[in-house]
Amino acid sequence: MRKFVLAIAATLLAGVAAFAQSPDIELENDAFRVNGWKAPETEPSGGWGTVFLVYAGTGKVPSLLGSYSVETGTLVFHPRYPVTAGVHYHAVFRPPSGTMIARDFDGPARPVNPVARVEQVYPTAYVLPSNLLRLFIVFSAPMSRGEAAAHIHVEDDKGKVLPDELLPGQELWDPEFRRLTMTFDPGRIKRGLTSNQAIGPPITEGRHYKLVVDRDWPDARGVPLMEGFTKTFTGGPPDRTQPDPAQWRVTSPAGGTTNPLTVDFPDPMNYALLLKMIQVARGQTLVPGKIALDRHETEWRFVPDAPWQPGDYHLVVDTGIEDLAGNHIGAAFDIDIFEKVSKTIDRKSVNVPFTIR
Repeated sequence: MRKFVLAIAATLLAGVAAFAQSPDIELENDAFRVNGWKAPETEPSGGWGTVFLVYAGTGKVPSLLGSYSVETGTLVFHPRYPVTAGVHYHAVFRPPSGTMIARDFDGPARPVNPVARVEQVYPTAYVLPSNLLRLFIVFSAPMSRGEAAAHIHVEDDKGKVLPDELLPGQELWDPEFRRLTMTFDPGRIKRGLTSNQAIGPPITEGRHYKLVVDRDWPDARGVPLMEGFTKTFTGGPPDRTQPDPAQWRVTSPAGGTTNPLTVDFPDPMNYALLLKMIQVARGQTLVPGKIALDRHETEWRFVPDAPWQPGDYHLVVDTGIEDLAGNHIGAAFDIDIFEKVSKTIDRKSVNVPFTIR
């Protein structure tokens, strides 16, 4: 009798053990895990993708990009981008031996409270050169990708959408996905090119325009903006003058203070490049501080982290810095194709001296 009981117990324990070891897939903390399967220490010759793949959406779609790791014997897939609200996921595990396992997951519940809005569009001026090259849209929160073409429109003064103003399919985001750079079609800007001659520049001098950002543009959580945004502007004369630091007016603060150093430009400059292509140095040492812009990007202000010490300083200016038309130090962007143009652009810096007294 005892042998019979022991046999039954052993059978039950074996069944429990087998059940505990049955592989299954779980979604935990934005990672997909294959539990109950002891991953080998050596990756398969074809990669972990030969045994474990995750898909987003429905239909015939490619597998998600991401990375694999083995954590205490468990195979884990980390998607390149976080698991998104409202998205359906399909995970497939094909062990070298055994039965294929497939599991479906839904992303987290979609939040409903909007928090993102357009904080500013640069350039902030209301009269912009007809050869304007770039504009920047700054949001208050991270935004979704691949949505710009559907939610940004340039309209004329009659409300007609102008579909060929901005380069299609081009989205350039900052690392936080809060600042979007959009480029006007360079082929329509440069004189003498076919697009310029056939269609004309994107912006016509004297005409009025609206840049419209739709309210239903989803942020990174999939929630629409708090409100739409409209910027009105007028086309001005083209700008083909190269920025010249010798024409900049530098106003030095008093020593012993943290009053701002100011630099005034004859014309508005590229917003994003002003934040990173001008630095302050004393000798070979860069001075830490904070940068602010004012007067429609014609004034650059620098507030040091520590009080100014009397002595000689200089601005370190990258020659790649641009104005609104893409002209940079040493070369114009909007140039006639018949003019002689250097085949290369030498990226370097120039110094603008000033003194703190």
